[in-house]
Amino acid sequence: MWVLVRNLSSSIHPLEISFWGSVFGLLTFLPTVFKFGTKVFLTNRAGLHLVRAIFNGSAILAWFCALTLVPLANAVALILIAPLLITIGAIFLFDEKVGYRRWMALGFGGLGALIVLRPGYQAFDLGVTLLLLTVLCSAIQRLISKSLVKTDNSTTSVIYLMLFMVPVTLIPSLFVWTQPTFSEFAILAFIGILLSTAHFAWMKALTLADISALEPINFTRLVWGALLGFLFFDEVPTIWVWVGGLIIVTSTSYIARREAILRTDIFKVANTPT
Repeated sequence: MWVLVRNLSSSIHPLEISFWGSVFGLLTFLPTVFKFGTKVFLTNRAGLHLVRAIFNGSAILAWFCALTLVPLANAVALILIAPLLITIGAIFLFDEKVGYRRWMALGFGGLGALIVLRPGYQAFDLGVTLLLLTVLCSAIQRLISKSLVKTDNSTTSVIYLMLFMVPVTLIPSLFVWTQPTFSEFAILAFIGILLSTAHFAWMKALTLADISALEPINFTRLVWGALLGFLFFDEVPTIWVWVGGLIIVTSTSYIARREAILRTDIFKVANTPT
């Protein structure tokens, strides 16, 4: 999807690509609606679904624009700090207890982000600003999804997400609107399919495993970002991207591991005969 968005952005603005991605992402789930009927829309948390869509739509808008301004490996390295923000958010929103070792890991991850950013040596431009906005909005929507998955199934969550994202992404796209060609519509449709499939897979994964176990899988994005950037756009990541990315990966992996251990200990205590 990253490669498709960047290539298509030469003729269609990323803001409009975000809108069509949401439209075709919603259309991808129409067969599901026809199969199961209106019961897929049953929820008592429509308001929270809307809030999630606003943050996710904002993240997609910022991310698609950033992809046209920042090398892929740099962009991916920075969005890897989202799991760190999720951990911080879980502390305040879900009252999770965090010891000094995880606080140290959070600080270590922040250091990794600074190495990638290298303030004072690298311009703090629009691309970096958009990436940081992507990280913040993405972390918030994933915390919301962690709450939604407790009451609503994966299909319902994704359908509401795509449904609400259509108007969220339409408004900014109107200011840069161009009429796509038939071949461009085909690419936009494929982007929408990839987008909705990714969100469905994420929501389904949350029902099968703990979020702390899933987050480290996102680290493979750094490898994919570097590989795709090199193959399609002749981008060679700097040593600072790899060093900072490795630090972020290490710190977040430690946090995930600690959370897994703590949950295992709690489960053992809860199931110990008294």
